[in-house]
Amino acid sequence: MKKLFIGLLIVAAGAAIFFLLQKKDIPLTASTFQQEKIIGKWKFDSIFFTNDSIEKLMPGIVLVVDSNLRKYHYEFSKDGSIAFLVGDSLVKDSSTYEWNKEKQLVWKEKPADNSGDVFNVTQLTNDSLALQSKDSSVLLFTKVK
Repeated sequence: MKKLFIGLLIVAAGAAIFFLLQKKDIPLTASTFQQEKIIGKWKFDSIFFTNDSIEKLMPGIVLVVDSNLRKYHYEFSKDGSIAFLVGDSLVKDSSTYEWNKEKQLVWKEKPADNSGDVFNVTQLTNDSLALQSKDSSVLLFTKVK
């Protein structure tokens, strides 16, 4: 009887390990709910450059940043369009965004573009958004309430 009980325990442990390993192979991806957190109005907060990204962007040239940069708002809509606002005035309404297979945000300046700027979403919460580009520069946004 003890041998039967021990055999059943070994089979149960083996089955549990099998199912746990199967779950581990499933890649963790952002859910549709997580991606919908981007919908709404976001205020551009800041941008961080790594040394490599500055050298690749403009070697030997001083980087000039728009003084109104912190006044910019971006409104991400559910249909994939991005409205660009400065204060209450609409500046541009032709940008779009979409999610690629790797769950990266693809920002397109014109809807007809086949490619766009690809960003890794390093942080997406109810009140903050961080987008990292290929050159490792990070764009930080905060949610407008």
